[in-house]
Amino acid sequence: MSLVIALAASREAVIGADRRAIAFLGACPELEEELYSGQIKNDRELADRARELGASLQVSDSREKVWRRGDLLVGEVTEISARLSRRRRIYVVPGASLQVDIISREETGTEDAGGEARIRSWNGVGCTVFGNRFTQKLAYEEVGRAGERVSEALIKSILEKAGNETASVSRENTVLRSDSRQSDPKAALLVALDEDCKESSWRLCAPQ
Repeated sequence: MSLVIALAASREAVIGADRRAIAFLGACPELEEELYSGQIKNDRELADRARELGASLQVSDSREKVWRRGDLLVGEVTEISARLSRRRRIYVVPGASLQVDIISREETGTEDAGGEARIRSWNGVGCTVFGNRFTQKLAYEEVGRAGERVSEALIKSILEKAGNETASVSRENTVLRSDSRQSDPKAALLVALDEDCKESSWRLCAPQ
């Protein structure tokens, strides 16, 4: 699980994420639990613990999890296995954000080539965090210390702190900002989602 932090302020949108991708080659729930609960602090501890448990995994720090889509910002976390591909995505513009769950054909059991996208929630001005238990707790604690005043600088500092405290995220990160305001933010987000669904052959379910 990655760390993605999105801010929809009234005059700007900011999104940031780490770049770590961890693929478990075979199940090892004990290692996953230790990793995603923050017990494993760095890459050396991760390699040592994997060896102790006989687990095989691949780690890379080259996955970009946030990007621009025109004037919008997008972020995504993924969970992939032999039978499952699940994504949680957030689209952000100044004043609004849209969260979407995207599930592969293997899990839905449908004949849709790319699976289905289901709107999870609409949000106005505010901050959203995707991550594991440890990184979400860390992020919200830092937001609380800042008096809920989230900014681009705070997002960068949270990502850097997480990278120094857990092996589940990378020390490298990407942060994007946009001040392009939409006349109808909700409509702009829905258009972007609809276009992504068409491009990826996702079936859009239960739009709200």
